Amino acid sequence: MLAAPAPARQTPQSAARLRAEAADLSVEAAKDGLDIAAQRQRLAQLAGREGAMTRDLGTARARLSRLLGALQLFRRDPPPALLVRSSDARDAVRAAILIRAMTPELQARSQALASRTREISGLRRQAAAASEDLFTAESRAAERRNRIVNVLSEAAVIAPPQGEAMPPLLPPAKGTVTRKFGEDDGPLGRADGVFLRTANGSAVASPANATVAFAGPVKGWGLVLILRVNGAYHLVLAGLEQISASPGQSVAAGTPVGRMPDRGKSTPDLYIEVRQNGVPADPGRWLSLPTQKTASR
Repeated sequence: MLAAPAPARQTPQSAARLRAEAADLSVEAAKDGLDIAAQRQRLAQLAGREGAMTRDLGTARARLSRLLGALQLFRRDPPPALLVRSSDARDAVRAAILIRAMTPELQARSQALASRTREISGLRRQAAAASEDLFTAESRAAERRNRIVNVLSEAAVIAPPQGEAMPPLLPPAKGTVTRKFGEDDGPLGRADGVFLRTANGSAVASPANATVAFAGPVKGWGLVLILRVNGAYHLVLAGLEQISASPGQSVAAGTPVGRMPDRGKSTPDLYIEVRQNGVPADPGRWLSLPTQKTASR
């Protein structure tokens, strides 16, 4: 799931510096999330304004078209000047007066429509700029999240704790394993973790006593939670819809840390990955989970 960490090359002091850097990056990642949310809200507001104005413009154009059509009939088929009854002549005069009286109003309406058209074009330009800003913010956030994972992995390689082993893990949620560690994961290649098929909206708990190293969205994986256990081990839980823990927080085994999405008829998968000194390890060594007979995500 994640890029391989850089090789060990420095000292435990370097590991402490890297962990401090990861903490700073986590703060920036939280700001990235707020920035992305603000950009998405602005884009949605612009789209809403453009949609409303486009509908109003269509209605106004239809009304103006009907009015112009009605007035045009008077001009196309005026009664003959010498072969008309007095009532027809009066109607022709009234029509001419009406057309002249309506001319300023029609001009004002045409100018208003042109103004609305220009405003809609401006909104579309703003929406295009907002979309570009959103893409930039999401790209920056993804790069920062990758940097956090790499920094934490590098710190674990540089200064792994001695004599500390991973404790047995509690199942983070009820479910069955649909894809095991090392199995072919289709376009993603070999699975570096396991996929646990859960019920919609299932609560997700911490599998062990741990410290939250990262909590946030990762493109293609939903919300991701990275827990540090005993320094040398990291647990990755991906595919969540909600996370109730924040970076730097200590969580006890069994403590609720998030929730899976509710997808209606389809059921979500919780991705579980264990990293030992930055290298993916089989979660089955510490975690006992029922396996589905027919593996299908």
